[in-house]
Amino acid sequence: MDLLLDLHGFVGVLLVALAALLDATGRVPPARHWPLLFLGLAFFILVRSDPEVWPLGPIPVHAALRDPEVVQHKLAGLLVAGFAPTEWAVRLGRLRGRVRLVFPAAMIAGGVLLLAHTHAVANVREALLIELSHLPLAVLAVTTGCARWVELRGPPALARPARWIWPVCLALVGVLLPIYREA
Repeated sequence: MDLLLDLHGFVGVLLVALAALLDATGRVPPARHWPLLFLGLAFFILVRSDPEVWPLGPIPVHAALRDPEVVQHKLAGLLVAGFAPTEWAVRLGRLRGRVRLVFPAAMIAGGVLLLAHTHAVANVREALLIELSHLPLAVLAVTTGCARWVELRGPPALARPARWIWPVCLALVGVLLPIYREA
């Protein structure tokens, strides 16, 4: 089951990145709906992050929310679920102004939170391996957010390459997910 969920996250992030790259070409109009794929990723995070918690495990959600680590994981899933419809509306041209920055700001915040995210693991080696798996994902998330921000707000000379950089960074997140370690 764990391998299946890891593959789902890997495939989900790669699909989002591929669809965003197709959208960047301007040649595949349906690809502009790529943000909706984030809803699948949000589901993955909400379920996979704590497999001992309902619906995969026996611990009820209300009981698990006493653990700060579980709360962080659930908030991360809700964050992804929240920015998916916002970014979709941006792609459709329905949102303008600062609200367009929700996705890049969420990516930056998520990366920073992942850098600060810790686990109560007694084994120092295991804790180090977990932290080392967080680091590249966090850096890629911050880079993704910054590049998307530049695409939306930067000068055209920087916005054009940024349009390609952030989906590639997102694809790299997908590539790293199968080796991601959680406590």
